[in-house]
Amino acid sequence: MRDALVAGHFDSKAVGWDADAGKHELAADIVRAVQREIGGSIRPRLLDYGAGTGLCSMALAPRCSSILAVDISSGMLSRLEQQARAAEICHLKTLRHDLCTGPLDGMRFDVILCAMTLHHVRNTGLLLRRFRSMLEPEGFLAIADLDQEDGSFHTDPTGVEHKGFSRDHLVRQMMDAGFTLVSMETVHRVEKPGRTGPQRYPVFFTTGRMRVS
Repeated sequence: MRDALVAGHFDSKAVGWDADAGKHELAADIVRAVQREIGGSIRPRLLDYGAGTGLCSMALAPRCSSILAVDISSGMLSRLEQQARAAEICHLKTLRHDLCTGPLDGMRFDVILCAMTLHHVRNTGLLLRRFRSMLEPEGFLAIADLDQEDGSFHTDPTGVEHKGFSRDHLVRQMMDAGFTLVSMETVHRVEKPGRTGPQRYPVFFTTGRMRVS
């Protein structure tokens, strides 16, 4: 019941999602950080988990050999499919799926991106382990999400499981899941009106590679 409620919540927002200029600015900063990590020598297979309407997927498409855009919202994915068809991007596929309910057996990726999605996931440790199981040995996981905040970021808390993250706590979770931390930085600051003026919410960008035992 809860999963259907959350999916329906995002389905209802899909049509107007891309009208927010702030979302485009945030996605652009995340995309630049991912492109920097990819470098110029490879065209990776990318999993964009929590892809939404594809603001990151669409921008990264020219750099990737294939993209699987995964989300729990069919409405969001429908918007992404429309935009991919209009742009004639044939190597981008979509899949409605929740990795916390089951893995994607046999699928492997060079880059896994989870952008502004982790705070909607209750069992983050499980998701990180699932990511590791799908990552190629030389690949990397990229996560962009909110620093720990006071709960004021979301005016509607539907589907929100975490009020951002302590960076130290997330690093420990990534290490427990089998990753070695490569980088951690502030990639963007989302500005929203607050009670006493504009309030800025930092967004971190972190990458991890598979730890070799």
